Formats: sequence, C-alpha cells, structure tokens
Amino acid sequence: MTTSTRQRTAHLPPDHAYLAYLGHTLACDACRTGAQCATAVRLGRAWRKVRR
Repeated sequence: MTTSTRQRTAHLPPDHAYLAYLGHTLACDACRTGAQCATAVRLGRAWRKVRR
C-alpha cells in the first residue's frame, strides 16, 4: 500500500492571496471609503510577501 502525503504551504499562492485581498477591499465598507482597515493591511502584506 502506497501512502502519499501532501505538503501544505504556509502561505497561499500569489493568485489566491491577491484574490483574497481584492475580494476584501471590494466588500469592506472601510476600504471602499478609503478609511484605514487592519484586515486590508494584513492581506496586502501577505500578498506582497508571497509575490517575492
């Protein structure tokens, strides 16, 4: 019997991270009005980190 283990990545692929960031900024009232949003900051940093 062969078992395969799937490795998990610590970060989302760049496309998924960008879509999460974009989806949040489109749905968040604070982001749409230009106000500070801690979630957008966190998602933006995560996206830039996985892009490198």
